[in-house]
Amino acid sequence: MSTAPAIPWRRRLSELGRGVGKPHAPLFAPLLYGVAAQIEALPPAEVTADPTRLGKCLGELRRALGTHSFVVAAPTAMEAEALGAEVDRETWPPRVLGSASPGVIDLTDFDEVWSRSEALAASIEATRRLAKTQSGEPVLLAALTGPAGLLAELLGEGAVLDAAAYEFAGRALAALARQYAQAGASAILLCERQLPGDVAAWSGTLNTIANIARFHRIPALLAFDGCTPLEWPSAVIACPAPEHEAAHDKPHGLTVAADPASWADLAGNTGSARVVFTAREVDADASIETLTEACEAALDMERDA
Repeated sequence: MSTAPAIPWRRRLSELGRGVGKPHAPLFAPLLYGVAAQIEALPPAEVTADPTRLGKCLGELRRALGTHSFVVAAPTAMEAEALGAEVDRETWPPRVLGSASPGVIDLTDFDEVWSRSEALAASIEATRRLAKTQSGEPVLLAALTGPAGLLAELLGEGAVLDAAAYEFAGRALAALARQYAQAGASAILLCERQLPGDVAAWSGTLNTIANIARFHRIPALLAFDGCTPLEWPSAVIACPAPEHEAAHDKPHGLTVAADPASWADLAGNTGSARVVFTAREVDADASIETLTEACEAALDMERDA
């Protein structure tokens, strides 16, 4: 299995956020979240709503797989649920069943909002506990639904998104990013499913979120699931797919498939990327044995870090 780098990964992520630091073999951090529930043989909805169980299962999963990161949040509609959307969490991944009130975009105070989602509150609390109890500099990755994806969940896929809607998404996700940063998160990964129609307004929301991340000296990264923009917003750190990695000369990450069977090919094929993610959560039903083998092969690329 891999060994810890001479420079802790948390510090290297901070350097990535500032666009500095020497090139190094990348951190491998697939979005392993709901799968952690297998540690206690319980449904993901039950484990992810309990900060004690969530923290324990994430810790045991990390030890079993030999990875260096705790994925303390994944894009599982927690944000939309807290903001008023109807979400079915008994299926996994969770499904949005009903939109929030259109008036949600007028919300400006988020202090009491996040506790409305039991899962989101548990995620933030688990982050806080892991940051305090894990030795060294633990890597705590909060993968959140990107602003365009969040608006689609809240207002419906066909909703017309104007500047006010995007401004709201920026406020909401910046407030949430602050919660995670203050709890001890090492990085914020924004996960989008498709390119937004209004790229300028969407980019403005990313500026708002990235400013919060920079203040807390953690990186704000952006990944797309299944598409690649022609130009990546400069406020966030790009995580392109492997076939587009060579076009990036600035410090960046990489987005790979959530299929563990594809990870064996990563060693030696990550270019100059400093971190490797999956843009979506790995299937919660993926067997621990399969994941152990897949991660061991992928972690070979960390050995020279």
